[in-house]
Amino acid sequence: MTRLLENLEPGTPVYLGDRRVGSVRAVYAEGAARLAEYVCVDWTDRGTELLVPTKDVLSLEDKGVILMGDDPRAYADIPAFDEASYPTIRKIV
Repeated sequence: MTRLLENLEPGTPVYLGDRRVGSVRAVYAEGAARLAEYVCVDWTDRGTELLVPTKDVLSLEDKGVILMGDDPRAYADIPAFDEASYPTIRKIV
């Protein structure tokens, strides 16, 4: 069965290469869309949630979500997620 972002379970591990960087908190769509636009990741090293665009997802594997790249510093500029700052998105998972 094909794995879809829209079917991810909260708690699914998130990796950069072989390094686990966090876990999925939720998946969001834009407006009334049914397709995932963002994955909210509880980023372990930063101790906060980040909203990662789905374009940054390299693949979905049995072990979890694999993000592009292998250096967590590439995600250092993403601000902590504040849902109130994104009034047009809605949680789908």
